[in-house]
Amino acid sequence: MKLVKILIMILLFQSFLSAQTENEIKLNLEESIKIALENNSDLKQIKLDYKKAKEQVWEAYGTSLFPSIDGNVSYQRAVKQGVIIIETPFFSGSFPQGTKNTLTASVSLEQPLFTGAMFLATRIAETFANISEENVEYSKSDLITKVKEAYYNILLAQEFVKLGNLNLNLAKKNLDDTESMYNAGLSPEYDFLKAKVNYQNLIPALTEVENQLNLSKNNMKFLLGFDLSQKITVTDSLKYSEISDMEMNEAIKMLEENNKLINQLKLDQELKDLTASYQFSKHFPELNLTGTYQAQAQENDDKSFSNWYYINSFYVGLNLKVPIFKGFSIDSKAEQAEIDLLKAQEELIKTKRNLINQLESTMLNINKAKEQIEAYELSVSEAFRGYEISKQRFDAGLGTQLEVTNALVVFSQTKVNYLTGVRDYYVYNSLLDHLVGENNILLNKN
Repeated sequence: MKLVKILIMILLFQSFLSAQTENEIKLNLEESIKIALENNSDLKQIKLDYKKAKEQVWEAYGTSLFPSIDGNVSYQRAVKQGVIIIETPFFSGSFPQGTKNTLTASVSLEQPLFTGAMFLATRIAETFANISEENVEYSKSDLITKVKEAYYNILLAQEFVKLGNLNLNLAKKNLDDTESMYNAGLSPEYDFLKAKVNYQNLIPALTEVENQLNLSKNNMKFLLGFDLSQKITVTDSLKYSEISDMEMNEAIKMLEENNKLINQLKLDQELKDLTASYQFSKHFPELNLTGTYQAQAQENDDKSFSNWYYINSFYVGLNLKVPIFKGFSIDSKAEQAEIDLLKAQEELIKTKRNLINQLESTMLNINKAKEQIEAYELSVSEAFRGYEISKQRFDAGLGTQLEVTNALVVFSQTKVNYLTGVRDYYVYNSLLDHLVGENNILLNKN
């Protein structure tokens, strides 16, 4: 009976582990980017802003070019009718005024024929929609860059956890060997204490990098639109693979042509120019075609509704509105719009300079990371070999525990520098793709 219970517990535990594994999502970089582009909350809001901007284009067409047609129906019931009093030399008296029921139905139309801003309003709305569309594309590229950085941070944290476990195992083996030598009288107490302290110091260090791995995964979950309770695993490892270099002049040319932030500011400059023209057009007259059709019936209760008699009327006309003086407000608004245009021009110049400076800095950082990788790539194996030699010397009674500890620290720092360089190399290259518009080019191809 006891054996049966144990078997049942084992089966339940295996089922639990299987369920946990099924709920875990395995990701590579391409899948992570695809999920983020579909689920990221910030990007969804920006896409909704773009949809709203497209609807505003139709609104501009409706208010500027299309007619406005309104219908109106009103009914009045005379609770107490007014009277008309007549006094003459021959007759005097009072008579009821109006009828018990009054029903009026009308349709009015107003069609713009000419306004200075007639087509400018629609062009402004279309330009604003184009800015919103460019913002969507820029946000996609920015999101791709963030996902790549988060992905490489996870890979780096995973490597740090592996390194932390390796260092802990090496320190534990060294502690066991040193303790055996100390108990046999072959090693001083100082070496034993040094090995013990070194081992104990590595335990919280491992916990720290494990926590960093969890935080890196949480950041990725946020970008992908996942709940923080969702378990994820990345399937890649942090391996160095050289990416083809880009010439500075070529990068600047691609930045000026493809960078979505620059495109937005160019469109914003166009928008400010159209707005200035729109404000100046307020000096011009406006001409509208108007029309009104009305049907009215006035009857008392002694006549059924189906027999009411309706009086019909129909009017058409023109309405000309000429601005003469509005307290200098039109001139002031036009001047403000011109100032906004100048500000937009300066903003475009400043942003170009900042982006080119950022581009140059990024390319320098790429070269720096590449040099760091090349410098530490061979040093990692050499540093580990140095640790092995120091350990052999100590075991043979020719070295000290301080040499072993220092050698392990040198190996760890060299490995950390190498892995950090690889992560930086990929992150800076992803930032370069974002700056020169390479992310959007790939998205458009797909």
